[in-house]
Amino acid sequence: MNSPKNTVTSKDVAKLAGVSQSTVSRVFIPGSSVSEKTKQKVFEAAKALNYRPNAFARSLTTNESRLIGLVFPDADYPIHMKTLQLISSELQKQGYSTVLIPWQVDEKDNHSIPNIFQYRVDGVIAASATFNKTLYEECEEFNIPVVQYARVVEGTRSSYVISDNYEAGQQAAQLLHKTGVTSAVYLTGEVPTFTNVERKNGFIAEFEELAGQTPRVVEASYDYTSSLDTIRELLQTSQRPEAVFCATDNLAMAVMDVARLECGLDIPDDLQVIGFDNIPQTEWLSYQLTTFRQDFKRLARESVKIIVDQICNQNSSLVKMMVPVKLIERKTTKV
Repeated sequence: MNSPKNTVTSKDVAKLAGVSQSTVSRVFIPGSSVSEKTKQKVFEAAKALNYRPNAFARSLTTNESRLIGLVFPDADYPIHMKTLQLISSELQKQGYSTVLIPWQVDEKDNHSIPNIFQYRVDGVIAASATFNKTLYEECEEFNIPVVQYARVVEGTRSSYVISDNYEAGQQAAQLLHKTGVTSAVYLTGEVPTFTNVERKNGFIAEFEELAGQTPRVVEASYDYTSSLDTIRELLQTSQRPEAVFCATDNLAMAVMDVARLECGLDIPDDLQVIGFDNIPQTEWLSYQLTTFRQDFKRLARESVKIIVDQICNQNSSLVKMMVPVKLIERKTTKV
C-alpha cells in the first residue's frame, strides 16, 4: 500500500499504461472521448498502483466538480433517508456524486448552513421547506442551478418537482364525504409550507363543495410528542370532529394513539383518520393508516433530469412539475 509520502499520481499511471498524462485525466472525466482499449489500459494501471483520481484537482481543470449539493432537513423523519438514497442513486447514473448539506437551526432560532461554495458544487437539489432565500440568491449570482424537491420555497426563482398536493386534499375530502362525514379537521404543523397549504386548500374547497361545511384547521407541532396536548384538546371536547386529515403520518399516528388510549374512541367508527406520506409504520398492525403515497422515485428521477439538463446545457428555463399521488385506503377510514 502506498504511504502518504509516496502518493501515486496520474503521471505514474500514464507511465505504466504507456499513455500521456492528459489521456489519464480524460479517462476519469465522464463522457470524454477516449477509446475503450485505452480506457482499459489506464484502468488496469490505476488498479495496479491503487490510484484514485483527485476529484477536486480535476474540477480546477474542467471547471466542473461533478458534485451536487443535497440540502435536507434532519433525517429523523423516515422518508428523508429514503429520498436521499433515491436522489443519490439517480445522480450516480448520470456520473455525479453528492455532498449532503444538513439544514440546521441554532439555539437562537437562526438558520445556518455550511458554505456551499467550498464544495464547488455544480448544482443543488433542495428538500427543505425552510431553506434560506439568501442561498438561492447566491446560487443565482454564481450561476449554480437549484431544483426544489417535494418542497417549494415561495419567492425564489428556481425549478421544482412536487407532488400534486391540491389533488390529494380533494381526494381526502371525497373519501370522507363518501363515508358520511359532515364535520372534519385538517391538522397541520407549525411550519407553513407551500405544499402543505396546497393540500389544505384542496381539502377545504372540495369538502365545502361536497358537504356544505368548512373544515376547521388546527395547528399542532409536527413532532409526535409535542403535538399530543393539541390533539387531546381537539378530541376531548364536545366539538370533536368525525374525521381528521393530517399533514403527516406522524400527526395521524399521534391522533390515533390519543383517540384509542386516552379517549376510548374506536377507529374508524368514532373517528376516521387520514395521514400523508405512507411511511413504513403506517402498515403496522396497530395503525393500518389510510394515507397518501408520494412517487418518490419519479420525484427523484425528474429532479435529477432537470438539474443535469441545466448544468450540461446551461438551460436556465424554469420547470414546475407536479407528480400525482396515490390514495392508500386501509382501516382508519370506513369502507
